[in-house]
Amino acid sequence: MDTTQPSQSKPSDAWPVMVLAYNEEEGIAAALDSIFASEPGQKFEVYVMANGCTDRTEDIVRAYGKQRPEVHLVSIKLGDKCNAWNVFIQETVPTFCPGRDVYFFTCGDVTIVPGSLSALARALREDPYPHAASAPPGSGRNVERDRQGLIEDHAIVAGLYALRGSFVARLKALGVRIPLNFEGDDALIGTLVKWDLAPSPREMDALRVKPVEDSAWIFDSLSLLRWDDWRFYWKRAVRYARRYYEFKLLGPELKSKGLAGLPRDIQDLYPGAKMLALRWQGIYTITNWIALRRMRRIGEARRA
Repeated sequence: MDTTQPSQSKPSDAWPVMVLAYNEEEGIAAALDSIFASEPGQKFEVYVMANGCTDRTEDIVRAYGKQRPEVHLVSIKLGDKCNAWNVFIQETVPTFCPGRDVYFFTCGDVTIVPGSLSALARALREDPYPHAASAPPGSGRNVERDRQGLIEDHAIVAGLYALRGSFVARLKALGVRIPLNFEGDDALIGTLVKWDLAPSPREMDALRVKPVEDSAWIFDSLSLLRWDDWRFYWKRAVRYARRYYEFKLLGPELKSKGLAGLPRDIQDLYPGAKMLALRWQGIYTITNWIALRRMRRIGEARRA
C-alpha cells in the first residue's frame, strides 16, 4: 500500500478529524473550510484519506495544507473507502494522534454545520456510556424524515460522527478492519459499536450510539433536471440493494464467529449469494435484482 503520511507529532489538544475522499475535487476545499469554520479557536489535525483519486483532489489538499499545516494528505493507491478507514484506525491514529478523547469522521463531499463538532464532543463528555455520537443530515428532499430516522434508530451515517478515544484504541488493539468493498461501512461501524465489539446472537445496545440533534452536515441534493443526477440516483439504488444483501451474508458470520467473522473482503462471502432470495420492493425490485445478480456472478467466479 502506497501511503503518504504526515511526518511529525501533533499537539495533543487538537481534535483529529478523518475526511474520506475519492475524486472530490469539486467539494473537498469547502469540506475542509467547514471544519475550521465550525469551531473558531479550536485546534484541529485533519487527515484527508484520499483513496484511489484520479482527479485533482490530492493537488487541492496539498495546496490547502500549505496554507493550513494542520491539514494532512494521506494518499492511498487503492480506491476503497473501507480500506481508507482501516488505514486511519490502524496506522494513522497510533502513529500521529494516539490517545485522544474523541475522533471525528466525515466525508469530502459534505460540509459541517457550525457547532456540530463541539456538540458531538460534548455528548460523549457528558455521558460516559455511548461509544459514539452521530450527527443527522441537515439537507435533502426528505431531511426531516431522515433526521428522525437516524435519531430513532441511533444510527451512524458517514456524513459526520464521532468515536470515543477509548473505543478507537480498542479497535486498534483488536485489529478490527472493515471488509474491503463493503458498501455499508458506516452501518457496520454502528453495529460494532452497539455490540460493544463483541458480536453475538444477543441484541445490540442502541444506547451505545448517541444521536445529537444539535449537530448536522450538509450535502448537495440531487436534481430531477440533471441527467447525471438520475444516473447517480440509479447507481446509488443498486449500491443500497447490495448493502442489504451484504448484511444478509455478513450478519450470520458475526453472530456465530464474533469479530473473527469479518472477512478481509466482503466478496469472500459472495458464494453464499446464491442462497439469498430476491427482495420484492416495488420499483426498487429491479435494482435489488441487479445487485443480487452481480453478487452471484462474482460468487460463482470465486468458487471456480
